[in-house]
Amino acid sequence: MFRFLVKLSRILVGSLFIISGLIKANDALGFAYKLNDYFAADVLDLPALIPFSYPLAVFICIVEIILGVNTLIGSKMKITSWSLLLMMVFFTWLTFYSAYYNKVTDCGCFGDAIKLTPWESFWKDIILSFFVLIIFVGSYKPGIPFNTSKQQNYMLPISLALLTLFSMLQLEWAFPVWFTIVIFLVARFVGMMKSEAKVWLIAGVVALVSYGFTHYTYSHLPIKDYRPYKLRINIGEDMKLPEGAKQDVYEDIWKYDINGEVKEFSTDDKPWSIEGAEFVDRKTILLQEGDKPPIHDFTIEGIGEDFTQRFLDMDYLVVIVAYDISKTNIEAQKGLDGFIDKAAKAGIMTIGLSASPEDKLEGFRRDINAMYSYFFTDETTLKTIVRANPGILLLKKGTIVGKWHHNDLPNFETLEEEIIHWDN
Repeated sequence: MFRFLVKLSRILVGSLFIISGLIKANDALGFAYKLNDYFAADVLDLPALIPFSYPLAVFICIVEIILGVNTLIGSKMKITSWSLLLMMVFFTWLTFYSAYYNKVTDCGCFGDAIKLTPWESFWKDIILSFFVLIIFVGSYKPGIPFNTSKQQNYMLPISLALLTLFSMLQLEWAFPVWFTIVIFLVARFVGMMKSEAKVWLIAGVVALVSYGFTHYTYSHLPIKDYRPYKLRINIGEDMKLPEGAKQDVYEDIWKYDINGEVKEFSTDDKPWSIEGAEFVDRKTILLQEGDKPPIHDFTIEGIGEDFTQRFLDMDYLVVIVAYDISKTNIEAQKGLDGFIDKAAKAGIMTIGLSASPEDKLEGFRRDINAMYSYFFTDETTLKTIVRANPGILLLKKGTIVGKWHHNDLPNFETLEEEIIHWDN
């Protein structure tokens, strides 16, 4: 019975670690932003780690995928089980700390694909830790050797089936399935070697392929976008609550002095009708949080004026997104001139969005001879819109019809053919 539990735990934990690592690797830069939240002064207070958040994010993604594969094929299980256990102890503590003190409202365990509250994440970690503990015990007694061919024939297909169900039904994303098939084929082929080096070779291949994936999504854009600002959404429409949405519920608390004693009353108590009552104070508290629209933090501001609706109403608009102008890619910014010039000749306006101070933006515009003006948008919003600095959007009456990393900007003629006239 215990051997069966060990195998079941290996399939569940291995599959979950692979899918969790891949989801975060698809947007490792977004995961790095989440790590910055944890390193902040009011959470873990580890500001020295903030410059290393992206390398740490990539490292964690790769380690998760390697541990997932190792768990499934039975590779170096004592080292693997110790690594799993230590990771679960740390992350269970972290999610409890975050939940109990209400520090980080979204754990980032599955990127933007699956949002978990800190308490949901904590209980997820508790359940996962139970299976990890079974693997840990099993790795010592009776021990978990490298899979035999017979074990590979059912362990890997069952895991692949679970990954496929999760990917297609929950994530609506086929890439994890194909990625896992390739890794399993490599593990199956290399696993036939008689040399002990096979376990390190498999880990090396997994690490290399995983790193290649994170590098690709960093140098371009995530291949699957789970954020509110994905292609084909209309920003203006997604800023509105649908009919029937739950509204915030508030309650007024009234403070009145009754014969020298200050008491609190609800509105239903009508304390003002009490004889001799003297008003002291009133406060409003949120009883129940209502629904929020998918996009609730988008504004375009400049010189004390809100330009949001004006720009969202334009037929076409090119938007250059640079959340921090001091960290933007200067050469990429200069390389946009030809594209912007052709857009202007076609009657398409270009604006920039940044969270940088106005004086820095003006200096930057002069330095690169920018032919467009920058407006202010919240930094977190800009980081969410596009994982590039700069990134480029094409809006059609507020609908995102094009989104590019600065490494992938098409020439304007291609843009005219494929996107500007996409609905004509």
